Amino acid sequence: MDTPPTRLLCIDLQVDPAFGLEPDAKAIFGARQLLTMGRRLGWTVAHARRRSHTTPSNDHGDARMGAMRPLMSEHVFLRSTRSIADSPGIMKLLESWRGETVFVAAFDQVALLSCLLACYEHGPRLVLVEDVLSMRAIAGKTSIDAFRTAAWHLAAGTTTIPRIVDDTDRRRTESALDFPPPISASS
Repeated sequence: MDTPPTRLLCIDLQVDPAFGLEPDAKAIFGARQLLTMGRRLGWTVAHARRRSHTTPSNDHGDARMGAMRPLMSEHVFLRSTRSIADSPGIMKLLESWRGETVFVAAFDQVALLSCLLACYEHGPRLVLVEDVLSMRAIAGKTSIDAFRTAAWHLAAGTTTIPRIVDDTDRRRTESALDFPPPISASS
């Protein structure tokens, strides 16, 4: 990656047992860290979220949501199915990000795979943030391995929050070294 990604796509960062979205504590912690960091760094953040026509979302009453709630300045695309392709708005956004590198965080593996498939040939290069992927809903080691194999082949790569922090710190140090030294007044 020559230029650091400045975009983050959050897929179903929700805690909603009705949808099977019951991520493990590690994934929730990772999502909160990633969103907080991205917002502080000024990334463009977009959310693809599922909605239910029969029951209101649990997000407002769930204390675990915290920093995972979308801000007013962030795009939120709602859909009724697990497939990202069923949301014309998110598909249009992904088309506008074509050719760019985008970090992806997801709690729903099916929605994540649908996004990876939709972007595989003509979309942005998606880099999965491993700390935010929740494997709790996938039963059995064989299923987890199959998911990881498919996702890792469709994505442009994977990363972790510590790697993102290290890359950001390294880039800041390099850009600070690029400035010429100040000219002293005595010369």
